[in-house]
Amino acid sequence: MSNQAAAYPPPATAYPAEPHGGYMAPPPAGYPMKDGHEQGQAPPVTTQSKGDGFLKGCCAALCCCCVLDACF
Repeated sequence: MSNQAAAYPPPATAYPAEPHGGYMAPPPAGYPMKDGHEQGQAPPVTTQSKGDGFLKGCCAALCCCCVLDACF
């Protein structure tokens, strides 16, 4: 066993350095920026009801379970 300190590589940085003279792609839409402004505000998403098909399916499954339980 050696008494020498282990040599580890230096830690990596979390973000790469800004390119000098190169082009850096903009962040995705809605991504918060350092200065607090967001780029291109997206309109709010609206949802529409598709009916009660899920509820009807659950009731049908429960009914089938009850019928099968009564038969067997």
